[in-house]
Amino acid sequence: MEKKYKYLPEEMKVLKRFVGWRREDLEEKVAKLPFSLLDGQANNWNKSDKWVTFEDAKDKNSPLGFVLVEEDKMVCIDLDKAIIDDKLSLMAKEIIEDFSGTYMEVSQSGGGIHIFARGSLENNLNLSSKGIEIYKNNRYIALTGDVGDSKFFPISNKLLDKDLEIERLYEKWTQEKPSTIKQLKEYRQKATNQVYSMDNLSLDEILDTMERTNDKASRLISGASLTGDHSRDDFIFLVLARNYTGGDPDLMKKLFLMTPLNRLGSGQKRRDDRKYMDYLEKTIDKVLRLGNFKSFDWSNHLAYKERMKAYERF
Repeated sequence: MEKKYKYLPEEMKVLKRFVGWRREDLEEKVAKLPFSLLDGQANNWNKSDKWVTFEDAKDKNSPLGFVLVEEDKMVCIDLDKAIIDDKLSLMAKEIIEDFSGTYMEVSQSGGGIHIFARGSLENNLNLSSKGIEIYKNNRYIALTGDVGDSKFFPISNKLLDKDLEIERLYEKWTQEKPSTIKQLKEYRQKATNQVYSMDNLSLDEILDTMERTNDKASRLISGASLTGDHSRDDFIFLVLARNYTGGDPDLMKKLFLMTPLNRLGSGQKRRDDRKYMDYLEKTIDKVLRLGNFKSFDWSNHLAYKERMKAYERF
């Protein structure tokens, strides 16, 4: 294990930020599901008391995940489909040149690249549809330790300060996102209960909004129980997730799996993960069968955020 992560920067190894992760095939997609290396449980993996240092993690028989925390001032750029037909994409080549010298690794798929660097980031940015995600917190990265052979990027065990490069990259990709005004117009044109596209909202933003605007969601996301019964708590969260996603079952599932309610690998609900996913999907189906509901008003929410940003500029 220690040899596998030989080039992982020492600044990362000394931090208590490590979890384990396992592959799970979910409907033609491969999910990388986290769990605590202390007890092997997926439940509450995102709580700091469930993390370990590299020294404690290196002897575990599991791939390692690194949790990004705001206070560390550490950023990960996750490039998807960066390597195609044994060549770098033009986007990946440009970004790698800007971040040359800092730690990079090939992702689990063999076609992506993780770039770690020190610096500040205004907000997490999820543009997975365009092949790029940039994170600073509330996220774990499934490490591989695969630094390649220098064909695609220089091998490095350093965590360099790339604050200016991070800022430029963030500005470039946020400018290319559809404007908030355009999003608001599109939302206003749709009926209140109509299922709408959530493409321009990251999972982190949806979950964070649920936590800040709904007391029940906040308590469940923090790991508290509303009823003392796992299944009932699951059902309540998914009802709330339906309201915030316009009833999109895929988004509901993804949001659920990001919370402490997720018990994959715990053996608490079903004997194996496949049966647990069956349970989750059936519960989502039950929620969607409840009938009409009132969706969260994203248009007003985004308009409020824009007004607050405008005030901050003065």
